[in-house]
Amino acid sequence: MIKNTNIIIKNKENIYGGDYLHWADAMAKKIIKKREKQNPKKYLVASGITPSGHIHVGNARETLTADALYKGLINNGVEAELIFIADTYDPLRKVYPFLPAGYEKYVGMPLSEIPCPEECCKSYAEHFLKPFVDSLEDLGINLTLYKSDENYKKGLYDEKIILALENRDKIRDILNRYRKEPLPEDWYPLNVVCEKCGKLSTTKVINYNRENKTIEYVCSCGHKNTVKPFKGRGKLPWRVDWPARWSIFNVIAEPMGKDHGTSGGSYDTGVKIAREIYNYQAPEKIIYEWIQLKIGEKAVPMSSSSGVVFAVKDWVKICHPEILRFLLLRSKPTKHIDFDLKAIPNLVDDYEELERKYFELMKKREKGVELNENDMDKIRLYELSTPKIPDELPLQIPYRFCVIISQIAYDAEKGEINMDKVLEILKRNNYESIDSIKESDFERLKTRLYMARNWALNYGEVLKIIDLEKAKEIYNNELNEKQKEWIKTFGEKLREIEFDALSIHELIYNSAKEMELNPKEAFLASYKILLGKKYGPKLGSFLSSLDRDFVIGRYSLTK
Repeated sequence: MIKNTNIIIKNKENIYGGDYLHWADAMAKKIIKKREKQNPKKYLVASGITPSGHIHVGNARETLTADALYKGLINNGVEAELIFIADTYDPLRKVYPFLPAGYEKYVGMPLSEIPCPEECCKSYAEHFLKPFVDSLEDLGINLTLYKSDENYKKGLYDEKIILALENRDKIRDILNRYRKEPLPEDWYPLNVVCEKCGKLSTTKVINYNRENKTIEYVCSCGHKNTVKPFKGRGKLPWRVDWPARWSIFNVIAEPMGKDHGTSGGSYDTGVKIAREIYNYQAPEKIIYEWIQLKIGEKAVPMSSSSGVVFAVKDWVKICHPEILRFLLLRSKPTKHIDFDLKAIPNLVDDYEELERKYFELMKKREKGVELNENDMDKIRLYELSTPKIPDELPLQIPYRFCVIISQIAYDAEKGEINMDKVLEILKRNNYESIDSIKESDFERLKTRLYMARNWALNYGEVLKIIDLEKAKEIYNNELNEKQKEWIKTFGEKLREIEFDALSIHELIYNSAKEMELNPKEAFLASYKILLGKKYGPKLGSFLSSLDRDFVIGRYSLTK
């Protein structure tokens, strides 16, 4: 069990005077009302995953939905806990595209008992689980982690295994109600780990001795034995394991994918097995929609097994954790999300607009101004998105601009971003307070610059200024006479102004207007002689970020 407790929750009191609730608070309120007769001492919210491959952003939606509900319960004044159960004792179902061919021999073995594919962790399960667990602190998720192989080996499921074996006919009848092909009469609700080959999915229970609490099994490898199916020797199949764990941990609520929550799915059978076999009221279900990864014009459902993923561990290489929380929590779980890596700058802009609004609204609230429903929703969304809320509005340098700066200020020889150069560029872009930047803002800026550079190199556009000869060729062959005249005039006037973003921006428009040239034509000409393209970053900021002599030289192509 691993406990992650590094989290800051500000404004824990319920600040909502009426029913102005984020969906997580509304959901928590509904669950509390529904369970008030039961009066649980603790509202336990569960989440989990089978670490058969990279744990991706789509998987994170379940955990963050559970986390939001957990915080919603706290906000409604009840004691709550969030747990995460990793299904590390599930078998490897096939050799996935990201695995070496030699892993064929491990198909059918529990994930916790298979070697790490890169020999960096103690097991296959740990290799894919560890990066996700390591990301929990950054994501501001406070949970208790359980691993199913440890749970089984500790005997946590032993009593549930006996109940399942002694009620196998009842369980089979429940499952058969939702099956096209009924389970055979000799079916048992248990999988056994073969003592000879170590596989879980190739064994079959052929008898259960109720008096001795032993089972007889055979394996396709030829091994046969009579054993007590406890402490990890036996494992319940998923549709029985799930309701068993509800009763073991006293789960009150659990998010689940729409496949589990559909009519006749594992939740429906779990409800009946929990009630009829384990004498437990099933948890409240929270259905969430898939997140699709946008690849070009297509949106493809994320899947570890198919290799269509964007891993959670890779998110923090390109963007701040709170932005991922914002992406997943601003919509109800039932709303479909298309995850477009190219749209990261837009997502950051949306979050920072919310952040500015939050501090503005909090100042109003401190002055006693009554806030409306929309304002209260914004406050709550920011709180749920931001695990570590700063005391005041932090310095906001737009992500798009950081994409440009990070590439211009990168020192290839040293392999690092030159922060002195970054600060100079920011001064030229009218960030006048940059001289007195706080240490926390400086460190956050530095982190964002490296994230933005990684994003540009992998998912955005690499900023590549064409050489002088290519620029001259474009100038002579692709620009009209009016554009050529403007470039010459603009280059001369650049020498006369302050070299900052605002002054350059004004000069672009004013000089084009004086020559009766459409500003769009001026921008087009500029991007062509600088980047060899018809488009580019915000021109005033871009030019002010470059060396002044270089810029004047580039707009003096006739000399």
